[in-house]
Amino acid sequence: MPPHPLHRPRWLTRRLSSRPYLLGGCLLLLVGSTHFVRLNLSPSVPLGLYTLHALPTPLTPGLLVVLPTPALVRRWVSWPASALLKPVAAVAGEEVCVEDGTLVIRGWDYGPVYHEAGGTALPHLDEGCQTVPEGMVFLASQASRSLDSRYFGPIRTKNITARAMPFFTWKH
Repeated sequence: MPPHPLHRPRWLTRRLSSRPYLLGGCLLLLVGSTHFVRLNLSPSVPLGLYTLHALPTPLTPGLLVVLPTPALVRRWVSWPASALLKPVAAVAGEEVCVEDGTLVIRGWDYGPVYHEAGGTALPHLDEGCQTVPEGMVFLASQASRSLDSRYFGPIRTKNITARAMPFFTWKH
């Protein structure tokens, strides 16, 4: 006859109670050590896990991409976000405008262009319009305070490392 469930052997109780920590540790190891999965903790796009894939050609608006944090804005990025996950907002030949302090692309409002963060001046696009040059894309999110191309400018497509696809996400 098996023992009463409340009277499990001590070794079995310890083993069962440590499983969530073991699973969590394995998940962190997997996310931190692979080039196939990315944990996003930035509110620019939904929080969660993203799988990484080869880049399609050509890049199109709406595609989520991963890029190393541009040197121009590294001081505003925390350690876990050494690479950024951003949507492509405009491709070569498209116009990007800052009108009355607001980023506008193809008539869509992407929100304000801030001039400072935490009391420090931010690099930013000036008022007016510019065309995205050949071989480059403009990355921008409609999320509030997204650190994107409105602060570091268009990005060379060769600097983008992967396409990201949501695997498991949640709202921020």
